[in-house]
Amino acid sequence: MNWIQGLTWQVEFLMALIATWALYLFFKKRDELGKHSAQNTAATLTVAFGNMLAALYFVRDINAFMQEIYAALGIPTLPSDTWEGVPFLLTCLIGIAAKDFADYWSHRIMHTRWGWPTHAAHHSDTHVNAFSVYRIHFLEIIVMALSYIILLTWLQMPGTLPVVIIFYTFMGFYTHMDLDFDHGPFRYVLASPVFHRWHHADVPEAYGKNLANVLPIYDVIFGTYYHPGPCKDVPMGALKTGVPDKNPFLIYIYPFQEWARLIREDGSKLVGALRGRPANPKEVVQASKAEQPSVSPAE
Repeated sequence: MNWIQGLTWQVEFLMALIATWALYLFFKKRDELGKHSAQNTAATLTVAFGNMLAALYFVRDINAFMQEIYAALGIPTLPSDTWEGVPFLLTCLIGIAAKDFADYWSHRIMHTRWGWPTHAAHHSDTHVNAFSVYRIHFLEIIVMALSYIILLTWLQMPGTLPVVIIFYTFMGFYTHMDLDFDHGPFRYVLASPVFHRWHHADVPEAYGKNLANVLPIYDVIFGTYYHPGPCKDVPMGALKTGVPDKNPFLIYIYPFQEWARLIREDGSKLVGALRGRPANPKEVVQASKAEQPSVSPAE
């Protein structure tokens, strides 16, 4: 398992770079090295660097912290020897399934009206490729990490975390690549690039769909599966929601701006309801828009 410890962020960056060149050289995706791709990748890496600075504190020693919380609150966990005698590979597979279940519901929450600002940064990339894995706001990192770490530590399998996380890193690179692979009859078992690119498509019919990162069967079970065929000639990103694709500063502050807007909007509605009329003329416009079908990736 020593090789896992060698997978630093530098190695991951190199893998993303290799994936980009592979698309360019072997799959003739010439736009992978175009200006639009370079601008989006630059914004992605800037956001990723900010995350390294902002999230480092929150992920340190989190397993020990969670175990202390369980003990302090008297929350029962599985016995610490639950997985003794179980082959490590099988334990890792169970860990992957458990993580993906936790991720599915965290992801689904982040596609709601109030959760969307946390997740919008990842959807802001209008040129989705392997580097898009790094375009995640630090707030989303905290939400996603806490959800699956809470589950895996409760299951008493923190030892699987390195393998599970590395597997997810490889899967993230793969599913974000512009490939026409859909895995045929195995499309419900393992996420494919086509499956995940539909999740990033900026078209209303795909909003809030394909939320599982590894096991599409969760989307099938919970009614969010969407696979009409190859994801071609459709826009990527979330420009329709007002999230920029190439300005890392605006991407980073978007959650706080959007939450401020939602608070003002809901506050205005509340004041209007208490008065028995809209608080201001804009409220009438907002109310009429609220009755229309949503065009946001948030459900």
